[in-house]
Amino acid sequence: MINKPSAIETTRLQDTGKCSDQANTSQIQCSTCNLRAGCLPAELEGQALANFERHVRHLHRPVKAGEVLVHQGSSVQSLFALRVGALKAVISSANGDENVVGFRFPGSVIGLIESEQPHWRRSYIAVVDSWVCHIPASAIQAENGVRRQLIRLMGARLREKHNVHLQLASNKGDRKLLSFLIQMSDNHRARGLSASRFYLPMTYIDLASYLGMRHESVSRTLAQLQEAGLIEKKGKLIQIPDLAAIRRLAEE
Repeated sequence: MINKPSAIETTRLQDTGKCSDQANTSQIQCSTCNLRAGCLPAELEGQALANFERHVRHLHRPVKAGEVLVHQGSSVQSLFALRVGALKAVISSANGDENVVGFRFPGSVIGLIESEQPHWRRSYIAVVDSWVCHIPASAIQAENGVRRQLIRLMGARLREKHNVHLQLASNKGDRKLLSFLIQMSDNHRARGLSASRFYLPMTYIDLASYLGMRHESVSRTLAQLQEAGLIEKKGKLIQIPDLAAIRRLAEE
């Protein structure tokens, strides 16, 4: 059975759900941000960090759930760092069809793929209320350390995309979903959160679009995983009793 989260754990789980009031998130600076190690100013210290911070705009309101952060085809003028919430990456075809091609969670830099392009290749839409930092091109060009970190992050994103595409292409529905849950688990572990307990902030329709499944199949497969004892599910809260077991199953 899923135990009721403690007050502290609930606040931490909400970083991919509703915005929390932790430390007045609109006032957080790069020098005090706990996600800095995976962000663009990771190498910067002292005056170089202060100079970078002067370029960055920290929004005083969240990007509301359903609100578009950037539109596909618009000009690339800034990158964004996601601090709280979750975004989906959506590509629209000429006939109006929309496909979810990825999700971004706290610690992600939005626009790595487009950083050397004139236009956004996809739209980014808030899945839940989300806080982002605007990082203009001038901030990236001003410091060699930022450019080096940008290249590292671009390489990591390309490797991640390659691995995800292999998993989606080679696995059936239940294995695709298991692989996604493992990705969520790894993302939470990397941010110092529980690797075995997390929320799925996206709708099943968006998750199905990303995985190439029918949304009814997503719901049914989650129910089957619960019946098999591989996960415990209560609403959007997922708990994984044995991470090693689902990793073995996903890799078979």
